Amino acid sequence: MTRTTPPRPHDVAKQFPALAQYAKPAVRLHPRRGEPGVGDSSIGGPLLWPADEPWPTCELAHDDFQDETLDYTFAMRAYLADRDRREERGEALDWDAERRRMAALEAEYDVAEYPEYEADAPPPLIPLAQLHYRDVPGLPWADRFDLLQLLWCPRDHPDADTPYNPAFQLRWRRAESINERLTEPPRPVVGNGDYVPNPCVVHPEVVTEYPVYRELPETLQQAVAHWAEAIDDESAYLLDASVAPGWKAVGHGGNWAIIDPYPMTCECGELQLPLFTVDSGESGGDSRSWDAVEDTDGRYSNPVEIIIGRAYILQLYYCPAFEQHVNRTEMF
Repeated sequence: MTRTTPPRPHDVAKQFPALAQYAKPAVRLHPRRGEPGVGDSSIGGPLLWPADEPWPTCELAHDDFQDETLDYTFAMRAYLADRDRREERGEALDWDAERRRMAALEAEYDVAEYPEYEADAPPPLIPLAQLHYRDVPGLPWADRFDLLQLLWCPRDHPDADTPYNPAFQLRWRRAESINERLTEPPRPVVGNGDYVPNPCVVHPEVVTEYPVYRELPETLQQAVAHWAEAIDDESAYLLDASVAPGWKAVGHGGNWAIIDPYPMTCECGELQLPLFTVDSGESGGDSRSWDAVEDTDGRYSNPVEIIIGRAYILQLYYCPAFEQHVNRTEMF
């Protein structure tokens, strides 16, 4: 099923012709729970991985304050979904029994029940996203690659580029070069449940984005601000016209609100560009104008069940000079 972003409430390009030079395409991925295959573009799905290539691990230090076993994460999500369905059917729940059931799950999947777990061993990463260029236009170096794979370590990293967040690794590939594939990749025993994605199929859609307000030239900032004030809608540009919420590829950078903006510059001196955005939801906060027209029952607020910080976004940047240059991240 396709997903379609509604027309923007205001045609800012017509209102401000000077914005045209700053327009960029972004690909909204619209992830939805499903069973993606190894040959599909997906979030949290299996990767088309060469059998003779080692699976990556994380060598960084970890903060395990919120770690739990991945089996517990998925078991608890399944339990909560079942409980919601029972409530929707009008069943009267015995909350003492429900609490005992949750406690039993916690005991069943406690890390002490996993003798193979080695706390000091570098843990394997988990798949975050697989993007085929045929599905996601605008990914870099299309003359050399047709598949982008993103993995991360689903734990907090005090020493990462963006501290206390997951840590990414990327693989750029040509799918046709993979002959024999890895069928049973390793999986970490523990992780922060907020960083473990549900397997989701994607429904890519190209939309037009504009820079967030504070990245516009000052004269254009002032013009947009005066217009928003005149129509009595301060969020008309920032929330409804500039950058799309949700999981997406390429496009513009995030809205600097947690920290002051700074240039995302590679060690080589090149300005890095947004590559991939992990969002804590799909709707874009108070504005629901980005909700897909096909989603009419409000069930798709956060199908991936990833939460970054206090419901922020984590954006990955790449160096357009060379794919092997170190990627940067920032939380918005």
